[in-house]
Amino acid sequence: MTSKTHDHPAWTAPYLARLGIDGPESLGAPSLDTLRRLHRAHVELVAFENFDIQLGRPQGIDPAESIARILAGRGGYCFNLNNAFHELLTVLGYDVTMHRGQINGSAATAKATADDYCTHMALTVVIDGERWSVDVGLANSHHEPIPLREGVHVQGPFRFELRPLPEIGPDAWRFLTDPEQTTFHSMDFTLAPATWEDFQNTHSDMSTSPRSSYVMWFELFRRDAARAEFVLDDEYTRDEGAGRRSTRILQSAEELFEIATHVFHLDLSDVDDADRTALWERIQRAGAEWRAKQQSAKN
Repeated sequence: MTSKTHDHPAWTAPYLARLGIDGPESLGAPSLDTLRRLHRAHVELVAFENFDIQLGRPQGIDPAESIARILAGRGGYCFNLNNAFHELLTVLGYDVTMHRGQINGSAATAKATADDYCTHMALTVVIDGERWSVDVGLANSHHEPIPLREGVHVQGPFRFELRPLPEIGPDAWRFLTDPEQTTFHSMDFTLAPATWEDFQNTHSDMSTSPRSSYVMWFELFRRDAARAEFVLDDEYTRDEGAGRRSTRILQSAEELFEIATHVFHLDLSDVDDADRTALWERIQRAGAEWRAKQQSAKN
């Protein structure tokens, strides 16, 4: 993965091909329009997923492995997806910076973004003097880059909000999701630069600890201009915003892997029949337990 063609690493063209884009020479100089195109393609075609964590074989998060996963038809969670996208944008000439973030944070937890336990890897890109929030690893949020400006930002049927957090510091921000969304409500981040190594401790915990949500529950997400689609344990949801949401319970491992392949564009050919069966049984148990808890809370 170190050889280069026309000053781009050898992986650049196949990475772009995964996004449905011709080689880097077709893109021209960095621009906001091209950044939007790359971002849209990434969240539409490269899924947020935790298959390997659920199978007990957690992936690494270094750039080379994260990129190799994408070239192999897989996705990952934020530490893979934003790490790989950071590398792609860098070799394409974008002014991109990695930052520490916290999912579902508060003024108190935002302070932890300065420490080595940070639950989200955030990105920003500066184009023509303006900074943009870029995130291909935040589940059912960004479809395109969002300008780093205070206020409400509408993307298709969803609305998001950015707020500064002056109580934390001049470079701290809170990203809030659409009120209709239920998978997470906010992400706090600071603009201090980070490196992928800063996320190693968190990744080790989040990918192996029995207390980690990624170990306990199965997650699969993609976004496009009109909707967010996701699978949480054995429930498949299509969310078109404004209350237009449909959810159904999947009935078999075959149905799950069919959706993962044809809706979420994943190549799962390396998961054998025994692992598929074991994973499905685990997902079903988790889904049934979740529904029982929800029903108990209503009673």
